[in-house]
Amino acid sequence: MILLLAACATDPGDSAAVTPAPEMGAVALAERISLDVRGKRPTEAEIAAVEADPAALDALTETWLHDPGFPARVRDLWSEVYLTRTESFLIAGSAYGLDDVAFQRAVGEEDLQLLGYVADQDLPYSTLVTGAFTVADETLAAAWPIDRPEGEGWLKAHYTDGRPAAGVLSTNSLWWRYPSTTSNANRKRANAISRIFLCDDYLSRPIDFDRNVNLLDGDAVQDALRENPSCQSCHNSLDPLASYLFGFWWYDYTNPLEASTYFPAREQRYRDYTGVAPAYYGVPGYSLHELGEQIAADRRFPQCAVQQTYELLLRRKIALADTAALVEHRNDFVADGLTVRALFRTVLADPRYRAGATDEAGYVPLKMATPDLLAAEVEDLTGFRWEYGGYDLLGSDAVGFRTLAGGADGYNVTSTATSPNATLLLVQERLAEAASAYVVNEGPERLFTVDFAATPETDRAGMAAQLQALHLRLYGHRVAADGEEVAAGLELWSSLYAVERDGKAAWAGVLSALLRDPDFLYY
Repeated sequence: MILLLAACATDPGDSAAVTPAPEMGAVALAERISLDVRGKRPTEAEIAAVEADPAALDALTETWLHDPGFPARVRDLWSEVYLTRTESFLIAGSAYGLDDVAFQRAVGEEDLQLLGYVADQDLPYSTLVTGAFTVADETLAAAWPIDRPEGEGWLKAHYTDGRPAAGVLSTNSLWWRYPSTTSNANRKRANAISRIFLCDDYLSRPIDFDRNVNLLDGDAVQDALRENPSCQSCHNSLDPLASYLFGFWWYDYTNPLEASTYFPAREQRYRDYTGVAPAYYGVPGYSLHELGEQIAADRRFPQCAVQQTYELLLRRKIALADTAALVEHRNDFVADGLTVRALFRTVLADPRYRAGATDEAGYVPLKMATPDLLAAEVEDLTGFRWEYGGYDLLGSDAVGFRTLAGGADGYNVTSTATSPNATLLLVQERLAEAASAYVVNEGPERLFTVDFAATPETDRAGMAAQLQALHLRLYGHRVAADGEEVAAGLELWSSLYAVERDGKAAWAGVLSALLRDPDFLYY
């Protein structure tokens, strides 16, 4: 991992240093931070405050970090890490007498909701692997052995089947997403732990495979795992990690009762499947709770959190030149109490995150909105959420357009797109059309002050002011009343009005065009 180079990366004059780049303008930076932190664009008042005093952005950023939208952004960002938002679980909600759509969605959300709760409550990041609680909505509480207080939505709750206190490691959702076959013996699950919490994916390691091993001979494979150096390079640490997880060993993954329950009596079944006792990189252990404590004490755990935050906010993979910056962010993370907000604060201040127009490697002057972010900001602006039959169409592939819009489905597509393609643009177009029609009919006061009966002949000044307000609200750009943007908008309005002689429909068309603009997709 790149942070292992920390000891030789602290000299600002060495090769890890990067060439400074100009910072983006204060308003553009405010747009970026607001979208990343709370999933919506700054208000006109917030933009005016930053224009009057760019230093006001610091106080605004702190306010945004405590916005109700912050935990939702954390969940959306880390969904690319956990990959639990899938629609491929083996048990349907109907097995519990519940709505299938709501149940599948709830299963995929449990771990992300726990992460969002930890972030919102400023709990130490280690709570993710040591906490004695989960969070659950009404659906999960009705299906699984969970004690949850009365109320709506996702609330702090507890499993009641005696499972160890290990945060996410003790949730059903994680192990429904990462099941195990008999021959795999929890190794897939162990790798999920390593990848999510230590940023060490065994599947990405180079393997010098011994072709003399007969893969069709089960005994030969087991002997190789114990004795073959090519296999031992991974399995010496992977198999002991897998042995912690046999309390979640389900013989029938499609049995709704069995697959909902933790079995303390099965914790020793590793003796039958691998014969390898639980251990964490050479340190023996006994319970899932102890595994959580071992992960929390591992120096790679906070380093991995820093790496993930850096990659998710910059929308790129780390590189060798980032080493010094990552070390600095880790130090800030530790000094500020190991909270998720601390992680955001330090990365949001990074010059690579704040870079304006530049060709320098490592800087990110433009980022493309993910489907989650696109849905969130459109909903904030217009009140429209694209749903059908209980499905969020930008969060579903079963009936929606998540992967077509550049998102990840957790199985076949495991990372979000960073550049547009034809299907993304089509999805953006349909979203823009639907949201525009919705807002002019259901809540025009969100974006419009103009009289829909006005025409350029009767109130050009009012229509120009409306277009100026839309450009400011949607893009953070101030345009002149006699500028080319306003002239183009009026021309488009007139063309649309000529078709149906309907001012409201014409404004919906103008807004639809603005929502499809690259300036709305990129920030």
